[in-house]
Amino acid sequence: MPNTPTKRAHDATSRARGEKDAKPGEELARQLFEQQSSGAVSWRDLAESERTLWRARADQSLRALAKLGYHAERPADPLAVKAEAERTAARAQTAVLEAEDLLHMGEPLLAYNAIQQALSDRPGDIRLRQLKGLALARSGALRRANEELASLRDEGLTDGETLGLLARTHKDLALAAADGASREQHLAAAFEIYAAGYRESSRRAAVADAYYTGINAATMAFLRGRIERAREIAADVERLCQTELQDNEEAADAYWPQATLAEAALILGQQDTARERYAVAAKLAGTRYGDLSSTRHQARLLLEHEGESTAWLDDAMGLPPVLVYTGHMIDAPGRSQPRFTPPMESAICAQIRDRLERLEPAAAYGSAACGADILCLECVQELGGELHIVLPFPVEQFRAESVDFCPDGRWGERFERLLESANDVLVISQKPPPGGRSTFEYANLIMTGLARLRAQMLDTRLQGLAVWDGTEAGDAGGTGSVVSMWHRSGVPLEHVELVPIAGPTGAVHTCETEDAAKQPTTGAGQWAFEYKIKAMLFADAVGYSQLSESQIPLFFQHYVGTVAEFSEQSGHKAVHVETAGDGMYMVFDDPGAAAHFALGLSECINGLDWQSLGLPEKMSVRIGLHCGPVFIGRDPITGAPLYSGIHTSRTARIEPITPPGQVYASSAFAAVAAVRGIAGLRFSYIGRTQLAKHYGALPLYHVKRVEIPVANSGPGDSEVRRTIEESAQC
Repeated sequence: MPNTPTKRAHDATSRARGEKDAKPGEELARQLFEQQSSGAVSWRDLAESERTLWRARADQSLRALAKLGYHAERPADPLAVKAEAERTAARAQTAVLEAEDLLHMGEPLLAYNAIQQALSDRPGDIRLRQLKGLALARSGALRRANEELASLRDEGLTDGETLGLLARTHKDLALAAADGASREQHLAAAFEIYAAGYRESSRRAAVADAYYTGINAATMAFLRGRIERAREIAADVERLCQTELQDNEEAADAYWPQATLAEAALILGQQDTARERYAVAAKLAGTRYGDLSSTRHQARLLLEHEGESTAWLDDAMGLPPVLVYTGHMIDAPGRSQPRFTPPMESAICAQIRDRLERLEPAAAYGSAACGADILCLECVQELGGELHIVLPFPVEQFRAESVDFCPDGRWGERFERLLESANDVLVISQKPPPGGRSTFEYANLIMTGLARLRAQMLDTRLQGLAVWDGTEAGDAGGTGSVVSMWHRSGVPLEHVELVPIAGPTGAVHTCETEDAAKQPTTGAGQWAFEYKIKAMLFADAVGYSQLSESQIPLFFQHYVGTVAEFSEQSGHKAVHVETAGDGMYMVFDDPGAAAHFALGLSECINGLDWQSLGLPEKMSVRIGLHCGPVFIGRDPITGAPLYSGIHTSRTARIEPITPPGQVYASSAFAAVAAVRGIAGLRFSYIGRTQLAKHYGALPLYHVKRVEIPVANSGPGDSEVRRTIEESAQC
């Protein structure tokens, strides 16, 4: 049958019936008959001649609908629709509880991922959107958090929590502002929103909302120099919290009213009382490190504003450190020089447990090889800390090479149990090349950087622990090289020393050639390539596809010429550059150089008037950054330098999803930058994002500059000022 209105009507009727052999208009004919008949005769008992008339009416109706572009479908089963809605609501509620728990623990990045997944089913869910705003704010994505929460307010949601969260983003934007005018503007906006929320919550007798918005209104007034108004509100809030605690002595959550009482005492000038109250709040917090970190941040803000010491905060409400660990594996059978023999396991485990019981780490980051790694993980787990496992390659390969080589100790079973109970497991390379040490060096950088990022987010310290024989020399990626890297990066070290013990007969038990199980056995000499960790940048000219043929020469003259001029003037030099049309691939030895170059180039390109140069007004650039090991050699065809590998492809997939005018980076890039301690950069978490060309999902960060007023800048900020000056030269 040709694609005519009659055929479309027939198809629509067939879909409505859900039967392949349905006659044209049969289902609709029956429904029309039943709606208009008296019910004395059923469709089944109706004469065929009369059925034919009803079918003709149905076909006529369907043809008319088809001409208008409509088609008929069987209505969904109401019970099925209701059941699916209930399942979706249940999933959303589960996501809310999970996100709230993660935020309490100080895991805004994981909370954001859980929220985003749930929002795909329920995009309008108010609680999920509130939590999304909070997760964004706690991860440093202040403007995105502000936009999300402002949209809720504009939709009419004016409860205390929504307004309080929105005001919080204005407060944080004020603290990040580079000039006094912007700071005052955001502080004023925060105060007005908090004050409005306080009035509304008080009117509704919503006590929790009232003391939350009230104490923050008092703090904003205090920071703006309105001391009398600040203390007036703080005194009111103090009475609210005292009443709340008296009326609900066995309340499940006494933390926030207690912490609010402490903050009110600070504003009222009662520092000794505040210290006592903060100590009580810290005991109530338990492992809610995210909440405790938020309270510490607010207290530090008030004390620093008054020029007071903040040293006592660690005593009143100290946070446990974030641990990054490393160590040798159990000796493999046949190891010529004993180091960590199987009989040493219980003694070393006792030493690890002793150190960790004193540290009580909030979370641990490291690998999971047999020996020191697994012992550290098991001890942290026993103490109630989080486990974040970083593997250099896929689980099956890692277990075969770094766990199962030793027949004693049930290491494989222990490895699997730890993976199942870990908070997250990150595999950094899916298909690493055989040979070389860069994959392990890369994994060590990533685990250290992620631990440092987490410690910064929690406002606590980073602590290293090494189960190590003290040998400084060693292969890149080995325990000795990790300890050296920690020393260079300022990571304090707890050293559990390995001293081999003799067996009953005086012989030393050997159960690895030097780190043999941690590295592939195939040599790297089979290639004429080096394999080294590099920082990579992909940039794309936004608007290139809209150019006319006559604008192509203008593009190369002005746009590409501007990039060339910026590159020449920049103090952040690439070691390799490739261009193709509107795209550019650059390689840097240092992630700091790559990031500052990217930000400077973005500011340069986005600050020009392209229309005056004969190009589209909205010409822009988007830039993706990543860090990882690549092969370095020569192109066999051109003889030109070659920097390529899987991580090059990963960088190329980040750039297409980056918004115009922005710089995005992988979590690996952010982690390596954190290890290197690069000045002047802020990494705001975006979320686990689908990459271009079905490359999978990757946690991404928005890279921004930390703008530092010249009057307040220090000697470490010269690199930031230099990049700002470079972008200003465009």
